Amino acid sequence: MNNVPVLLLIVVLAVFFARPVVAANYEIKKVDEGVYAAIALPEGKAASNALIIITPYQVLLAGAHFVPEAIRELTVSIADITPLPLRYVILTHHHKGYNYIDFDFPANVEIITSWQTWQALKSESRQLRNHVTFFDKGLTLIRGDLAIVLNNTEFGHSEGDVFVYLPNEGIIFTSDLFYNDLVGYMGEGRMRDWVITLEALEAVGARYVVPGLGQVSDRSGLRRFRLFFKDFLTEVLRNIEAGRSLEETKKNFSLPSYENLPGYKAFFSVNVERAYWNLKGEE
Repeated sequence: MNNVPVLLLIVVLAVFFARPVVAANYEIKKVDEGVYAAIALPEGKAASNALIIITPYQVLLAGAHFVPEAIRELTVSIADITPLPLRYVILTHHHKGYNYIDFDFPANVEIITSWQTWQALKSESRQLRNHVTFFDKGLTLIRGDLAIVLNNTEFGHSEGDVFVYLPNEGIIFTSDLFYNDLVGYMGEGRMRDWVITLEALEAVGARYVVPGLGQVSDRSGLRRFRLFFKDFLTEVLRNIEAGRSLEETKKNFSLPSYENLPGYKAFFSVNVERAYWNLKGEE
């Protein structure tokens, strides 16, 4: 009899270590009842956060940059939270030329997105197998007592960025329009439009703001990013007005208050280059 616990422990350990080891891409955090943020982990393959919305009869997933490994992990995570099926993916944007992302959702999932993002998907060499609903300026989904408001910003981080607003819960999911206390990719940004969008997002006064990267925040996080973003653009404009070339701008560029932000150095070159040409009107 004394050997039973030992044998049981051996069996449990054998089963545990026989399971395939899967590197985590997200940390799932509850934001409100039925709403979860999937926070992309720095060491994982997910390049952006996602939002899980559980309605009375189905689940909606919002986000972008969905690589196959991330989709599989999110599908498992949703099943751990609720028995309800994933039926819709709100695709907040898609960067052209990346046909290995945003194409591997289960076939029974319908994609909802802006018309610009739909055009970006159509331009890829792969054929999308999912049904698609696209919209122009905005779209509101009613699921029981839950209102899900989708807004097409037209220009910002990319063409056709969509942010998701849950007015009753006071939650905004900005996707890559906002990075919380870090610096992300700006390589397709329309800088002046992006600033205007950040001001509009901040004015909403949401209780919770789920960013494209970083932890869940609030208006204060949005404000910090907006101030960084304006300082960043001001420094680029200062160099442009001094008549400096792009390479000279990179050498003379100085924002010491932000140099220690995660991602600042990694994205420095591409971000300055994009801002330089976009602010000069030469894209």
